[in-house]
Amino acid sequence: MLKLNIEDGIYRISFFKTKRLNTLIADHLKKELINIISKPGLEVILSMEGIDFIDSSGFQAIVDVVDQAGISGSRFRISDVSQEVYELLRLMKLSFVFEINPQRTRALSGVA
Repeated sequence: MLKLNIEDGIYRISFFKTKRLNTLIADHLKKELINIISKPGLEVILSMEGIDFIDSSGFQAIVDVVDQAGISGSRFRISDVSQEVYELLRLMKLSFVFEINPQRTRALSGVA
C-alpha cells in the first residue's frame, strides 16, 4: 500500500495500487507515518500522486501526522496533489493546515 524512498536524506512516501485514502487504509497510513516522523529532524514528503479521494478518516490521519511532526521537530509535507483532492482540502479549510506542494520537483527543492 505504501512505498518508501529516501532521496538526498528526504523520506518520500507514496501510495501503491490505491486511489482512495479512506477508512480502510487511514489507520495503517497514520501508524506508518508517525513511526517515521517521530524521529527528530526528518523531512518527510507524502506523495498524493494517484489519490483522487480522501474521506474524513484520511484527513484526520494526515492531521495527526502533522501534529506529531511538530512535536518531534520534523518537517512533513504533501505533494503531487490532484485538483480533486486539493479542492477537498480547500473546501474543508485544511489547505492552511498542511504544507502542500503541488508537484514533486517543487516539494523536493523546498520551493513553496
